[in-house]
Amino acid sequence: MKIGILSGTFHPEVGGPPTYLVALLPDLQRRGHEIRVVCYGDAPPHDYGYPVQRISRRASVPLRLVAYLRAALDLTRWCDVLYVQGYVFPLLLLKPLFRKRVVTKVVGDFSWEYARRHGLTELDVTAFQSAPHSLKLRVLRAVYHAALRLSDAVIGPSDHIASLVRAWGVTPERIHVVHNAIPDSGLRLVERAALRRELGLPIDQPLLAWVGRLINIKGPEVAIAALAHVPDAVLVMVGEGGLRPDLEALAAAYPGRVRFTGPQDHDQVLKLIRAADVFVLSSYTEGLSHVLLESLSVGTPAVATAVGGNPEVLTDGVNGLLVPPGSPTDLAAAIRRLLQDPDLNARLTAGALRRGEDFSWSRTVERTEALLRP
Repeated sequence: MKIGILSGTFHPEVGGPPTYLVALLPDLQRRGHEIRVVCYGDAPPHDYGYPVQRISRRASVPLRLVAYLRAALDLTRWCDVLYVQGYVFPLLLLKPLFRKRVVTKVVGDFSWEYARRHGLTELDVTAFQSAPHSLKLRVLRAVYHAALRLSDAVIGPSDHIASLVRAWGVTPERIHVVHNAIPDSGLRLVERAALRRELGLPIDQPLLAWVGRLINIKGPEVAIAALAHVPDAVLVMVGEGGLRPDLEALAAAYPGRVRFTGPQDHDQVLKLIRAADVFVLSSYTEGLSHVLLESLSVGTPAVATAVGGNPEVLTDGVNGLLVPPGSPTDLAAAIRRLLQDPDLNARLTAGALRRGEDFSWSRTVERTEALLRP
């Protein structure tokens, strides 16, 4: 089967979708399928074992949209099935022209993320669905939903995402929950102290890890503000994004206690999470967080916001702690509990490792492959 991949982002960019795709595609190849990818990005050439065509973001918006659409047309002519990672707008042209099978993976509400990014709403993603919107947002949502409804199958990584997609008019029989998962790294067996020495991280201070894009829906400012209530803790922030200058200014209030690493490769991210005493996820929404699953797999206890798919991964007090979004004091209180109560820490770590076993990578690959078949 020839599988064409359309995505807005791809490795080595950070985030769940690039991490998921770069792990999934070699397994699909090993099952005998041919792969080609079209995405945005400006990374240097890399040998993935399959072609990756990147459309530069340095071009003006009209030029890069035209270039992406041309590449998508060529990809759709070639493939037997089109696998779309979130970026559905080209389907308005591609599906009527080619009638190929289309499978789309949705990890969040594009229109809500757009609205948050541009200061058009302060609502959470659930309240946003039924709120009145400006004409601009109504048009964007209508086009986005119309494009998504052209998919033959829609994959959501959580029940939370599946419920959103149903509300957007996709018929229930076309919606499939396929949980995210990650391959086992074996890092849960590596001592934290050894990793800290390797990574140049402090041995004798509480260490917190935060991973994600430095954008407002990920709540990085909340993690930094929580340091006011967690004395001596060092926060390692992995990722890049438009908020970095503002976050660096905020971090100046905590000299030497916030380390911005920029983007890191996947193996390095896993090491940083394993090296930490606590993994922190301060997002305002999540479909089903890859990085939260990674914290489970390496045995680092997590404090996460009780939003989106996070409560489908963590049970508060059993394999992690859940807190309200946007609250540095609640986040800090949960972090302090883990740092100050060794019994709780050990119990949640053991629970996290058990919970991580529920997210089988092989099952995710099998279910995805089955949905891709025409």
